[in-house]
Amino acid sequence: MPVEMNQTIAEASLDNLHDIIVPEGVGFFPLSSGWIIVLLLVLTLMFHFGVQAYKRYQRTRYKRDALEALENESDLLKLLSLAKRVGIAAYGREKIAVLWGDTWWDFMASRSNVKVEKTLRTEIAKDLYDEHYSMDAKMLEKVKAFVRVWIKTHKVESDV
Repeated sequence: MPVEMNQTIAEASLDNLHDIIVPEGVGFFPLSSGWIIVLLLVLTLMFHFGVQAYKRYQRTRYKRDALEALENESDLLKLLSLAKRVGIAAYGREKIAVLWGDTWWDFMASRSNVKVEKTLRTEIAKDLYDEHYSMDAKMLEKVKAFVRVWIKTHKVESDV
């Protein structure tokens, strides 16, 4: 073998190899301008949706207060006035104050999932206008249940 070839083999041997220089890892910071824009957009959206959720929470406060008051009520007149107060808070005094009797029941049915049976309407009218009549506990619980459903499920124009 020629001398040059032996010298080339010796230079290429493993003993002459050195460690390779590894570059530093790519860091997360400083961020590129694209990531800064994405981060600002995400933060803006989070702020926007947070404000919207807070406004919705504030708008429906009357519902939470009414449900809390409902749990402590057992008087028919107070239950019905609570339902009326919820209607006033949701739709305004001008729209609700003129509703009474069947127009009020129909309004409640059209704006929520509550359907008041004719027999229950008759029982409520008897209790309110006949001083010798007293509604039994079962019927009073029905009234309380439909007032609860009215409070929970009524829809305001801004909700639709």
